[in-house]
Amino acid sequence: MGFVASTGPSAGPLSLSAMGSFTVGGRRLRVSGQPAQVVAVSRDLPEFVVDPNGTYRVEHAYVQYFIPAEPRHLPVVLLHGGGLTGSCWEGTPDGRAGWVEHFLRAGHPVYVVDNAERGRAGWWPLPGLPYEERPVLRSAEAAWETFRIGLPGGYDQLRPFPGCLFPVDHFDHLCSQVVPRWSTTTDLGVAAIEALLAKIGRCVVIAHSQGGGVAAHAAERDPDHVAALVLLEPHGLPTPPKAAPAGPTPQLIVAGDFIEQSTLYRHLRARWHTYLDDVRSLGARADFYDLPAMGHPGNSHMVMMDGNSDLVACLVQQWLVQATTQGEGKTPRHRE
Repeated sequence: MGFVASTGPSAGPLSLSAMGSFTVGGRRLRVSGQPAQVVAVSRDLPEFVVDPNGTYRVEHAYVQYFIPAEPRHLPVVLLHGGGLTGSCWEGTPDGRAGWVEHFLRAGHPVYVVDNAERGRAGWWPLPGLPYEERPVLRSAEAAWETFRIGLPGGYDQLRPFPGCLFPVDHFDHLCSQVVPRWSTTTDLGVAAIEALLAKIGRCVVIAHSQGGGVAAHAAERDPDHVAALVLLEPHGLPTPPKAAPAGPTPQLIVAGDFIEQSTLYRHLRARWHTYLDDVRSLGARADFYDLPAMGHPGNSHMVMMDGNSDLVACLVQQWLVQATTQGEGKTPRHRE
């Protein structure tokens, strides 16, 4: 394939053998008994009746893929966190290359997920599926605190934690990526990722926040297809993890800075260590990267967007190479 992308003279061209997208997982849903609605979508068209009754596809994930011209490593699945989509991996708020490009340049085929009820996967607007009446949409103030950019109340003056590496001048760009989400659809997301793993075969999964719990549950159900898990400040992890017939999966949890300033993340950090202890007890490799303790302070919850995002990606890439010993250099086998 002749597609070549470039991010500037220092990066050089990036050659792909294929790129595209597909949906995976989900099911057909037959709807009946719903009232019709009269709609006018344009001044150029007359009003018409929309009948919501019929057959739909629901609960699937949308996946965009990029295959390097010369794959050297296992495919990487990038899974977003709560209230976000796969766009969080595509670039940083201040315009630097994202982890999609980083892992492509390292020789990994990359699969970027918009999971069930997010982004281009769409969501179900009628009653009858496991959605609350209204979705949750995170405000800028809530994102400032939850993503550990700064203390509560600091958003109004854009006062981050001292030394915070998130590009604060571009915080609104991150806020524009926030999408509605529901708290009752986690099982749908796990099922969609299971379907993706079955489609692409042996791979590694890098997942952020809520996506970390989704990925860990999916990997537990389908260990044959997951060579390693990298979980960026995850929550919703299995309790306790279960030993799989194929053997437990090597796992890495990555944690950023300013955790002591957050009651939420202090609680999560204790949970991360308990979880990794349980994984080790099953005989698997289980590592914890405390970035400040490793000499890399300043990371927020959005480590893939921070000013040292390339450095963190390199640390993750090095761990993946060490933790995976099979399937290297093979072309992904996903089926259209």
